[in-house]
Amino acid sequence: MHTGKLTPPAGMTATSLLYPAALCAFMVHHGLSKKSLAPSGALAATFVGLGTFTNSPYVFGSVLLTFYLSSSRLTKFKSQIKKTLEEDHVEGGGRTAIQVFSNGAVGAALALTFQYIYWTTESRPATLFMSDWRASTVLFAYIGHYACCNGDTWASELGILNKSWPTLITTLKKVPPGTNGGVSPLGLGASFAGGLLIGVTAAISVLAQLALEAPVTWQSSKGWTGLDVLVSSLDAKFFLALILAGSGAGFFGSLLDSLLGATVQKSNYSTKKKVITYKAPEKDDEIKAISGLDILDNHQVNFFSSLIIALTTGYLSWKAFW
Repeated sequence: MHTGKLTPPAGMTATSLLYPAALCAFMVHHGLSKKSLAPSGALAATFVGLGTFTNSPYVFGSVLLTFYLSSSRLTKFKSQIKKTLEEDHVEGGGRTAIQVFSNGAVGAALALTFQYIYWTTESRPATLFMSDWRASTVLFAYIGHYACCNGDTWASELGILNKSWPTLITTLKKVPPGTNGGVSPLGLGASFAGGLLIGVTAAISVLAQLALEAPVTWQSSKGWTGLDVLVSSLDAKFFLALILAGSGAGFFGSLLDSLLGATVQKSNYSTKKKVITYKAPEKDDEIKAISGLDILDNHQVNFFSSLIIALTTGYLSWKAFW
């Protein structure tokens, strides 16, 4: 554990920072060139990326990249149609700093928590996730966070394209596309798939690190050696739990986001423009209140949803394994 001195984590050198710096540069360049990130969002993504990519277990960085790339891609999917349904839709996403932090602050904090716990540990093997309750709990909470964010993003970006109007989760009445708290079969399926992708990515990442850390070599006289060490480190229940945690967090995280959106987030409908609006009525425009109280905005709803799901996923994993 960290001793309190202002020293970098064990094993971190100037050379080792090149890899996380390169990943951050890729993410920021990609975001700016594809208009997925606004300039302020690119700066925020740099902080989130450095706090995540400097972690030695591969799973933290791979999950973040999977969330970023997949959600950015879906934001652009059928963007022209979304413009007619969402008043504040920005082509490419154009995520600002507040949007990046609302979806990445909890994940970065969990990644940094892992580093803090193992601050003086030179090696952080993937077997830690199956042998140490602290590493396991932080990992599942991290997966829960990004599965929730990814599931909610997929649900929002694909659910709005559902052929029929969505159903408000609190009243079960049909509401215009884009209404906070509206759910649809397409959106619910997308939330499950988005979370599933995060769970599968995490499982593959941990498995890949176990394989690289195992002393598996090829010898012409003996064939493959060291496979017994790799096989003995595999726990089918653990990898299945990662996948289930991702898909569950994606699905239930989206439901929680919808519940908060329908109750503590205001949704108004412009009968003139035929879109959900968050702006004050303009001249000759008719604004109709659809649902919710004006307590939280969309960024705050995303933040609290992902935080609750992260803590819940971590707690459930701790109860199940320890």
